[in-house]
Amino acid sequence: MSLTFNLISLGCPKNQVDSETMFTRLEKSDIRFTSDSYGCDICVVNTCGFIEAARKESIDVIMEAVEKKQSGSIKYIAVTGCMVNNNIETLKKELPEVDIFLTTFDEEKIVEEIEAATGKKISAGHAVHKKNKKFEREHFNLKSTAYLKISEGCSRSCSFCTIPSIRGAYRSKSIEEIKNEAEYLASAGVEELIIVSQDTSYYGTDAGVKNGLYVLLKELIKIKGVKWIRLMYLYPSAALFTDDLTSMFNNEEKILKYIDMPVQHISDTILKLMKRGESKKDVLKIIEKIKKEIPEAALRTSLITGFPGETDKDFEELSAFVKDVKFDNLGVFKYSDEMSAGSYKYNQKVSAKIKSERYKILMETQKSLIGSIMSKHLGRTYEAVIDEINNKTVKLRTYFQSPDIDGYTYMYSEDLKNSRGYIAKKNFIYVNINKIKGYDLLCKPSAI
Repeated sequence: MSLTFNLISLGCPKNQVDSETMFTRLEKSDIRFTSDSYGCDICVVNTCGFIEAARKESIDVIMEAVEKKQSGSIKYIAVTGCMVNNNIETLKKELPEVDIFLTTFDEEKIVEEIEAATGKKISAGHAVHKKNKKFEREHFNLKSTAYLKISEGCSRSCSFCTIPSIRGAYRSKSIEEIKNEAEYLASAGVEELIIVSQDTSYYGTDAGVKNGLYVLLKELIKIKGVKWIRLMYLYPSAALFTDDLTSMFNNEEKILKYIDMPVQHISDTILKLMKRGESKKDVLKIIEKIKKEIPEAALRTSLITGFPGETDKDFEELSAFVKDVKFDNLGVFKYSDEMSAGSYKYNQKVSAKIKSERYKILMETQKSLIGSIMSKHLGRTYEAVIDEINNKTVKLRTYFQSPDIDGYTYMYSEDLKNSRGYIAKKNFIYVNINKIKGYDLLCKPSAI
């Protein structure tokens, strides 16, 4: 009988891509997947180690696996991912019940490590996989959507971030490798590619490729079957957000007018302490450029509040910025004091209470704006991808909604059943927005 495995993926979409790659290696090596960790031979936990809360979640999941192993429900445990990278020796010492530890740099060895741990020969299936030069990768969760990771690591020196110390310097994947992966995903039915990277704007710069992201996208839009390409994690750099890129947003139908640009803060004092490299003037200039030159762009950002040294004045400036810009989508994070980050050594720490208060104010500010922000969509018709069909409702997303982090658009299942003539292509349908419900929208099928 072949071995069985269960895989638990934690953390960001970039980590999900790693999980999907390991999943595919395991299945191609004749190790059978089971959706229930109870009774599986190997439980693989792909961890996140970005901030303390993520590490705690990872440890909690590992300890659940350890308890199952001790009760005989699991035979072997493999722990992979970011948390392992900088903590492997400590984890080995504190978690002797774990059979395999793999850093993100060694995850391609997952099959060999399982073979060594179990003492079972499974390399025959793995040899077939290694000889197969055609790229293959399963994709989780959504039938028509998959993440496409275009690089590893990061070469920026943001003082709050631990990614460079965890995943190393920025390393662009080759266009050929990315294109092969995208072509395989398209052949497997994926119509929406979500481009992810720690810094998508920087693509190709490390390899000396001028205007690298634009060059890459020119290749990806040629792939048959791909309908939407969504860009995440565009660093707010005017030098990298080129006129060619702006033109592509406006003129290439496949490139969604969705711009995820984490600015983190707007106070010059805090931006300098964060070592972001851009000033308030720079950030406002690029936002103005986007709004002026890509009028239909949906602009998303992420902010950090409670950074060391953030005064009431700095926070008021940030709050006013949110009110002025009116981002289509907004994420807020409370600063996490990480030992391996440069900001750990900073004085003037902000208390947990004040961080929570400021977080709440920003979220309530965005909530108070969302009605007026969303009102521009009322009565308009958009093409939407169908993510999920339930007994009563259908969950969809338009170009301005990314999965898991933004709102959704909903319609009644009965309306979908009566709208077969309106299906544009496979899992896409045209919808007319008729109501705002918090961060979500309600719609009906549209003929156009």
